[in-house]
Amino acid sequence: MINYLDFANSVPLLIIAAAGLIIMLLETIFPKGRKNASETAIFYFSIAALAAAVAYSFMDITKNLILYNQFIRVNTLTTVINIVLVAGIFLTVLSSKSYLEQEKINHGEYYSLLFFSLLGMMLMNQANDLIIVFVGLELMSICFYVLAGFMRKRIESNESAIKYFLLGAFVTGFLLLGIAFIYGYTGSTNYTAIANAHPQKDTFYLIGLTLVFIAFIFKTGAFPLQMWIPDVYQGAPTVVTGMMSSVGKTAAFAAMISFFSIFALNNIPIVVAIVAILTMLYGNVVALVQTNIKRLLAYSSIAHAGYIMVGFLGINSFSIHAVIFYLVSYILMQLGAFVIIAMVEEKTVDAKERNTLESFKGLGKASPGLAVLLTAFLFSLAGIPPFAGFWGKYYIFLSAIQLNFIWVAIVGILLSLVGVYYYIKVILYMWFYEPVGEQNESIRADFSYTAAVISVLGLFAFGVYPELVLKYVRTIL
Repeated sequence: MINYLDFANSVPLLIIAAAGLIIMLLETIFPKGRKNASETAIFYFSIAALAAAVAYSFMDITKNLILYNQFIRVNTLTTVINIVLVAGIFLTVLSSKSYLEQEKINHGEYYSLLFFSLLGMMLMNQANDLIIVFVGLELMSICFYVLAGFMRKRIESNESAIKYFLLGAFVTGFLLLGIAFIYGYTGSTNYTAIANAHPQKDTFYLIGLTLVFIAFIFKTGAFPLQMWIPDVYQGAPTVVTGMMSSVGKTAAFAAMISFFSIFALNNIPIVVAIVAILTMLYGNVVALVQTNIKRLLAYSSIAHAGYIMVGFLGINSFSIHAVIFYLVSYILMQLGAFVIIAMVEEKTVDAKERNTLESFKGLGKASPGLAVLLTAFLFSLAGIPPFAGFWGKYYIFLSAIQLNFIWVAIVGILLSLVGVYYYIKVILYMWFYEPVGEQNESIRADFSYTAAVISVLGLFAFGVYPELVLKYVRTIL
């Protein structure tokens, strides 16, 4: 039976769900003539709701509960990841206002979709049942399909949405079939029941685990199911791309942590190693020849999925800590980079030049503040100290070394050195070339600047003193 304590111990989930519904109502309350007032009210309400969700999440850090008839978990791991997810959406909301106004797509349902996608991510993270993983994944994905095509008058945005939808729907079949095989063998989809049953490695059970793992490979953008990422990320609104490539990926990896832990998938390190290396290799090598910065960072995100996958060679307390630290730093540097790209996109008058590397030429002279911030994000993505990206790679590769997968760590370090080239290339364009093309200077982007500054300060703080994150992470296991 569901009782009062279930609701009392899942307040952040309820806040996010209620906020998504309230935003839909706010959009209908204001008359059409007061659209600007309604969008402003929705924006500030979204900020307040996310701040409240974070505040209540901190109260759950010491809890260890299973709620709603054993469907939802509340513990230190899920709470820390929830805080990271909500913080990522908070930065997305901050950076969205000016971009949506500039692109003339400032509609209230955008914020509602963000909240419902966040609800799906939190359900994936807190799931104690494969059915909840499926519900959360589909809720997140459906919102992503709509958000990817939110610039309805642009062909590339519509193409992005339809490609993502068709491939996502196809992979959903793998997930459901995998869940069906697992249920057919164990008689349950509940994590607690499956863990207590200690199922033997039967053929159908292994097929089920493989199919679910394939679905996670798709959602995290790992090789060989990464083909959708470049086109989807290029066509989607830039702030949406930043959110999908960082916060959405974090939710998928959070669900993977629980999946690997419950099903004791420590006996497939060679499979994980091959997936990780091929992902790092493909992402880094193909990124070298990109001339569009959104596609460049799309392939970069594939490479980073490979780095994170190294942390799944063997699930133990240190590897989980390493993965979570990497995800925290990855949200800040990836989302921050896309915030700056969105601001540069707004400043570029020629639509054909938007998001090309040419549009970043001379940015250091035209907008030194933006150039400094983007340089910091690119340094962190490359794993250069004193930013958090360096420690993220350090802990990930150290976790592999501790499991005697030294060769995987060496390959990963060499491939990350390859990645430094295309990050430095963008930095050279910004600082060592003269500006080209006409620039629009009348951009109001105060909140976007705020989001970017918060991100870079977080990267610097966690890079100089990683214990700011690790002191919470180490309490997980």
